[in-house]
Amino acid sequence: MAGRAIRYWMVWVGFLLVGGSGLAGLPVGVQAQEDIVLRSNLVTVEVTVTDPQGRPIAGLRPDDFLLYEDDQPRRIEFFQANGERALRPLAVVFAFDVSGSVTPEEAALQRRALEAFLVERHPDSMFALVTFNNEVRVLEGFTKDTSKLLSKLDRFKNFGGSTRLFDALDRSVTLLRKVPRQRNGRLLRRLIVVLTDGFDSASNVNLDDLLRRVNEQEVTVYSVTAPSYTLTVAGRMRVPTPLDATRLISLTGGRDFPMTPGKDYSDSFRAIAKDAATSYTLAYEPGDTPAGRTGFRRISVRLRQLEARVRTSREGYYVQP
Repeated sequence: MAGRAIRYWMVWVGFLLVGGSGLAGLPVGVQAQEDIVLRSNLVTVEVTVTDPQGRPIAGLRPDDFLLYEDDQPRRIEFFQANGERALRPLAVVFAFDVSGSVTPEEAALQRRALEAFLVERHPDSMFALVTFNNEVRVLEGFTKDTSKLLSKLDRFKNFGGSTRLFDALDRSVTLLRKVPRQRNGRLLRRLIVVLTDGFDSASNVNLDDLLRRVNEQEVTVYSVTAPSYTLTVAGRMRVPTPLDATRLISLTGGRDFPMTPGKDYSDSFRAIAKDAATSYTLAYEPGDTPAGRTGFRRISVRLRQLEARVRTSREGYYVQP
């Protein structure tokens, strides 16, 4: 992982949280009764917990989690459970493949899936739309007016060409970089939802640079892909895509949802919306760094008792001198 791990710069984070829990100055898990401003040099990590069937698990408390940096336990200084009583605000870039492999029928399914995601949303959520083939286009920058995204997708006609998948992801990160960290007292979770057959044929971006930028901006990447299969002595097996090879999805705490070409995949988009909104935000004070020492700090999160799958938005960060 060290070769692909990304430097994470420490920032002074200012959060205004209304009725939050687990804030600095209060024991973790105590409910606050008034607005509290948390200002601290913290490392944050988004955590998603799912059952064996992949369904998000809500209702966990700070004491349910064990957090480590380089295998050393760290105290959770900030904890926010998302999606229990209200939807979580999201900042989402939808990156849609419009290359030669996309038919008009597939384009109609893209529109239906996008609409399914947007039906239930927090009023402070923001969305942008990017398409990619041999060219990466920002059809709509970040907006709260979802009708703009649907209208731009309806009018899009430039299908065909090669596939600049990773260049589109890089452009999506650039868009997310300009989005504020929080709106109206709630932390925005930053997502890219990419819809593609998973095979890049024309990108120019350096993959290590892309992984660094994704990590720096605390972005989680979800994918809905049309998988290819091959026959082996063990049976029918999925052919790994470039997304699989880079581990971009798993490294950022996202999930891949396979789709069947020509079939409705709106359910996958609804599942992504629920999965992203039902999460936990954890933050901790990093360990002391000896003068002049740099390197990778590994973050890991586990549960004390519950048997479930824990996904984190980062595996660690790099320390600079």
